[in-house]
Amino acid sequence: MNQKKTLSTAGLALAGMMVAVVMVSNYISIPTAFSRLHVANAICLLAGMLFGGLQGGIIAGLGSALFDLTYPAYAAEAWITFLMKGTMALVCGVLVSRLWKPSQKRSTLVMASIAGAVTYIALYMFKNYLMLRFVRPVPVETIGPALIGKLSSSAINGLFAVIVAPMLFVALAKALARAGMARHLPILDKVK
Repeated sequence: MNQKKTLSTAGLALAGMMVAVVMVSNYISIPTAFSRLHVANAICLLAGMLFGGLQGGIIAGLGSALFDLTYPAYAAEAWITFLMKGTMALVCGVLVSRLWKPSQKRSTLVMASIAGAVTYIALYMFKNYLMLRFVRPVPVETIGPALIGKLSSSAINGLFAVIVAPMLFVALAKALARAGMARHLPILDKVK
């Protein structure tokens, strides 16, 4: 009984730390004309890889939404960020949980990262279209160019995430397994 309580407490502590890492990763960014280039998407994908689909999605969404709440310009959309970043990690985490085996090369991790990043980009573009068309209406002929600018920033963030998240996962999976923490993360039970 005590062992089970300790395991769940350690798992909760790891999840809480990952929420904080996701939140802080949003601060590491370069502003652009249309958006921000940041490392947060890579960390959101990593959350999905380490914690699995649902828990990773909640962690990524919560950390990103908490970041939004620290900026008045983003605060009103924190719930949207929660859903979009959470969905990105959910997609990635479900694929990694179902398909990844430690004996494989990183192709499954990269494929899951691509699926998560593309999901996020699609949701981000849809949200921005709705905002430009209905919430803060602009002339229809300006929507396309505005979306292209946002797509370019989002694609760079996505590419960075697809490259970095699998590398971080492989490094952390081995380190967490050696530290005896693998039992607290379902996907890492596969790592020996």
